[in-house]
Amino acid sequence: MRITVVTAIGGGKIDLDVDPHSTVAQLKREVAKKKKIPANTVIIVFHGKQLDDSEILKQTGMMDGDKCYLIARTKGGL
Repeated sequence: MRITVVTAIGGGKIDLDVDPHSTVAQLKREVAKKKKIPANTVIIVFHGKQLDDSEILKQTGMMDGDKCYLIARTKGGL
């Protein structure tokens, strides 16, 4: 299925062809590779819900043509 991952800050987007039986962790790795950021900083949000790494994309309700959102965690502090 083809989905669009929208960057929450900045609004950039990535169109991806993914297997509906892939896990969220697999999607995160693919997005991280495209954005050149560490996979452990990626959060995926779909329909207002942060998705867990172990969830299967199809079981989240994600379908062909859907959009989800990428939030990249950053380290804070002084």
